Amino acid sequence: MSTPFHASTRADRLEHLEDEPFDLVVIGGGITGAGVARDAAMRGLRVALLEKGDLASGTSSASSKLVHGGLRYLAQGNLSLVFESVSERARLGVLAPHLVRPTPFLMPVWRKAPTRLFLVALALWIYELLALFRVPRLHSTYRGRRALDVVPELQEDGLDGAVLFWDCATDDARLVLETARSAHDAGAWVLPRVAVTGFLSERSHVNGVTARDELTGRTVEVRGKVVVNATGPWTDRTLGLRRQRSRLLRPTKGSHIVLSADRLPLTATVMLPAEDGRTVFAIPSGERIFVGTTDTDYEGDYDRVRVTGDEADWFLSVLNHRFPRAALSRDDVLGSWAGLRPLLRSDGGERDIPRDHAVHEDDDGLVTVAGGKLTTYRLMAQEVVELAARRLRAEGLHVGRCPTGAVLLPGGQGVTRRTGRLVTTLPDGAALEEEARERFGEDVLQHLLEAYGGRWVEVAARTDEHASLGERIDPELPYLWAEVDHAVFEELALTLEDVMRRRTQLQLRARDRGRGVAPRVAARMATLLGWSDQEAQRQLAHWSALVTDQESWRSA
Repeated sequence: MSTPFHASTRADRLEHLEDEPFDLVVIGGGITGAGVARDAAMRGLRVALLEKGDLASGTSSASSKLVHGGLRYLAQGNLSLVFESVSERARLGVLAPHLVRPTPFLMPVWRKAPTRLFLVALALWIYELLALFRVPRLHSTYRGRRALDVVPELQEDGLDGAVLFWDCATDDARLVLETARSAHDAGAWVLPRVAVTGFLSERSHVNGVTARDELTGRTVEVRGKVVVNATGPWTDRTLGLRRQRSRLLRPTKGSHIVLSADRLPLTATVMLPAEDGRTVFAIPSGERIFVGTTDTDYEGDYDRVRVTGDEADWFLSVLNHRFPRAALSRDDVLGSWAGLRPLLRSDGGERDIPRDHAVHEDDDGLVTVAGGKLTTYRLMAQEVVELAARRLRAEGLHVGRCPTGAVLLPGGQGVTRRTGRLVTTLPDGAALEEEARERFGEDVLQHLLEAYGGRWVEVAARTDEHASLGERIDPELPYLWAEVDHAVFEELALTLEDVMRRRTQLQLRARDRGRGVAPRVAARMATLLGWSDQEAQRQLAHWSALVTDQESWRSA
């Protein structure tokens, strides 16, 4: 019987944390740290993962939610990164077919653009060649007004045409969550809300960390033969816990806004050139459109990255220019998010910042992984664990080869894509789908499949005992109340924010940012986790203040 991925398991393991000798201690619960923990645990190593917030609470839930090959890296001449990215995109589509969703992308070209239509089409041939043509469909070129057949809302004046190609979208937070859950199932101790406060050393060699439980304030010491710093934008600050200054990274800020699809109906992700040379992505995601992103240097509080009024207005101006009939205003923005990219420092300008990664070992033995991108996280993790494995093997420990490229993520079992549509391959899958379709609706069924993969039946089964769990949390969105229970019992949700922002996207997608349903969600979590009335109110107040702060740009 598997160990529950639940608050009680976390509490029990915190009690015994100081007594457990680990082979690997991973600092950081984003996509890279979760990937390292999964890889190491699946090789039989004893692993502890410590994250100061929730899993994916930093950069890994604040991306543009794409698993892509990096078409723009072609312009930089970085063919190796493109090849690596498109290869991993294909692999992730196999490992997590529910979370890696093939999506059409449209790149329009207007006559005044520096890049001509035929050059864009040529770049797509190279892009697909590097992918070994492992794409849902080859690209298509639409000349002149024919581009309006794909997206009728486009600016017609000066339109030279467009190229339609395929990449992938994802739910970034859930990709991290499933990776961490896979690590947990392989034996790793996954401990969110545990902040590392310092390093332990013996004979000038790092052999552990000091940490603080953010929920209770208790401090602990965690010993490990190898310690890995996988803290993304916080990499330099983590290194600074040794009182040594480090400048490995040049974090840049990526901001996004959310619109309703009825205000900007799109059937493909549209790449919109802005007059300053940047590109804005308008990404359809169910009943919403995600719009991003910026790429600017950031010097503020890393734990308080917010969209600004100027950024929101810039997005709206680009959209209104390229979609003249949209007439969008701030009132149309339903939500927003921003995060930091952990980019490697370079001497070049913004467009020259490298998107690849670096793994190195300091003189004191601390292993650091910096830079990289969501799509290639599995390869980054493999490189980190291989470095650690060389040290552990020298000490006589058996460490196997990397298995992560062939083992599905938990939800990847029991589903497959047929002609682009996700379907159940579980026994009696067709009957289960039909029953769920009748009970919940087609949009809810598709949401459950794409969020939970083959585990969707576990979520749906919760409604058998309590019919109320089969009701929608928000009438406009496909989330069920059963998902709150599942988040607590199966996905290590510890706070209201965990459920509202990352186990679901209610905070991003709801028209009121989820304020109307948050008290009921908090009450349900209080019942499940044994919170007092005071704790439930504290959770609600903390979350409400967070949302208000994130939306402060509206009054700027």
